[in-house]
Amino acid sequence: SMRAATTRCHRSLLCRPLWQSLDGRLASASPRRHLASGAPKAARRRGPGDPVLVPELCSAGRLASLLGMSPEGLLALAESLGEPLASESAPVGRELIELVALETGRSVSLQQVDAVPRPAPSAAELAELPLCPPVVTLMGHVDHGKTSLLDALRGSSIAAGEAGGITQAISAFSVGASGGRELGATFIDTPGHELFAAMRERGAHATDLIVLVVALDAGVQDTTREAIRYAKEVQCPLVVAANKVDRPGGPEAVAKLSQQLLDEQVVLEAYGGEVPLVPVSATKRVGLEELLDSIALQAEMLELRAAPDGPAEGTVLESVMGKGLGILSTVLVQRGALRQGDHVVAGQSWGKVRPLRGGGISPHSSPSIPPAPEVRLLLDEEGAQLSEAGPAVPVRVSGMREMPRAGDELLVVGPSVSRLSPPCNGASYIGDEMLVVPSEARAKEVVEFRLLRAEAQALAAAAPRRGRKGGGAKLLPALLKAESFGSLEAAREGLSHFPSTRVELKLVREGVGPVTESDVQLAQSVGAQVIAFNVPLESKAAGLAATLQVPVHSHSIIYALVDAAKEMLEAAIEPVVEARETGEADVLEVFTLTLNRKDRAVGMSKHTAVAGSRVTAGQASAGSAVRVVRGGEVIHEGDVISLKHFKQEVRTMKKGSECGLILRDYADLQSGDTIQFYELISRRPSLYEEQGSAK
Repeated sequence: SMRAATTRCHRSLLCRPLWQSLDGRLASASPRRHLASGAPKAARRRGPGDPVLVPELCSAGRLASLLGMSPEGLLALAESLGEPLASESAPVGRELIELVALETGRSVSLQQVDAVPRPAPSAAELAELPLCPPVVTLMGHVDHGKTSLLDALRGSSIAAGEAGGITQAISAFSVGASGGRELGATFIDTPGHELFAAMRERGAHATDLIVLVVALDAGVQDTTREAIRYAKEVQCPLVVAANKVDRPGGPEAVAKLSQQLLDEQVVLEAYGGEVPLVPVSATKRVGLEELLDSIALQAEMLELRAAPDGPAEGTVLESVMGKGLGILSTVLVQRGALRQGDHVVAGQSWGKVRPLRGGGISPHSSPSIPPAPEVRLLLDEEGAQLSEAGPAVPVRVSGMREMPRAGDELLVVGPSVSRLSPPCNGASYIGDEMLVVPSEARAKEVVEFRLLRAEAQALAAAAPRRGRKGGGAKLLPALLKAESFGSLEAAREGLSHFPSTRVELKLVREGVGPVTESDVQLAQSVGAQVIAFNVPLESKAAGLAATLQVPVHSHSIIYALVDAAKEMLEAAIEPVVEARETGEADVLEVFTLTLNRKDRAVGMSKHTAVAGSRVTAGQASAGSAVRVVRGGEVIHEGDVISLKHFKQEVRTMKKGSECGLILRDYADLQSGDTIQFYELISRRPSLYEEQGSAK
């Protein structure tokens, strides 16, 4: 039976090493080891003309195994087809698979491997689903009071702990139904600083409703306009929270703000539009109930519905390294139910869900759950156990093998039935060549496929650049660490805007978590500097950095980090040597001196030319570097070895005076030539100075 086959499958997993690569598992295991005893042997044999089932993207080694070829033979065939592969692990796409099959006379059937969301429900099915709380994102300019407003709604004090008073990561929490409202709401706080644009946009795309927080004493700012643009792009309803109404002149400022919003094509209800404006004060807790009522009304009109059961689908809002817990991901469940023990994939990461923490979630909160693998708990904000997390519920998930990126789609994957042959480790036959693949094996296969796809895309993107000559910019290696993936993304964004004509910041490693001894050792080995954003420097790492003289730049505020990086780059720019003109003289007449050997200085000949000249600008100096200009073109560059006034050697001659000049090893002077005097000075250019601007 299918249940018996699944049981055998899971037992098989326990007896095998954890997930080898696609190539390794084929090389080390015969397909016969995976056969259920009840499956007919004849059904498991493939004839030479039978189609070979191949993943839509696989490595060269696996394709060779599936086609019964040696890896070397496949690489040689690909080379002859004009599609060279670097190694057995190189990804092979659909077109090359079909070309190889054609050349070898084999029939192939391409199979989809990637995990995808379930089809969207029809309008009739959607109408039968239960209502769910709205996901509300607070957006607005820095220091306009978004986090303080969330504190007031939640009754916490997150804002007081923010570095520089600026939210630098996405945080989320749920507010239960109250005040006669049928549904609660899930709130997401986004950073306001300009360098966190990607995080704000991610918040806007994961939301049902945007609360635009605008401080009445500041009005509409650039980040406010950006939030309005996001809302229009995703067609998300707006509610304007006019904050700081308790300050003097607050009521009068509401009218001014209304006009500013109208200028941005945001038409408020007071002007006949559909956007409500609610005056509030986060610090005085004024207007909070009216704001919640307005949010509830907007959600009621949207009729938000989602399936509360089935495999969960959601979005990763943030990922951090939790002390003693490993990778912790803040996930907003958007469909289905996320349960303890589910196998999930998110971007290029997979894992088995361990502890989940519900309710208030921010990068500054850390669940105190023991890191034991046996823990299987779902906790709400009071610490009570939950059985599952449904739509519009933010949870913190532990159990991912790699750090998922903020914005990655999270999907629960379950056991699947496949016809792929040879089967993966742990798969069992359940009939006529049909295989059941357990959840863990399925999750690993999806992630391996995505890694191969990313490698193939990177190779394709790099192909047009091959053969181009580099611009000669100096590379400054650096190692970047941040408290979370969102902060890492923002720091990377801030560091990417510097011009790279003279010096380019090259990140040799980037990651989440504190700066460790390993980071310092790597930085020292490659001559890199360490940039730490809102993360601690471990005491041993600090001592090692001092010993190895590895510079560590640690900052908790994004704009301070960017300023420090600018100073790093400018200090690494190579100085340029520039010519600065100090004087000019016109040649009036040329004399020739016949000199005995004993009278000749270095740079003079038997017949030495003397330029009788008049200084027309600046001053003429003995030993100065000079250019000889004739007809507007420089015909010689050298230096002055003799400068005389009448018969006396002098060091300088000023404008208007006449003198005699002898140039080193140069006699081709003519009347009418111009001699330009200059000095060479060393200067370190600015980071934003054009490469060719120095003269």
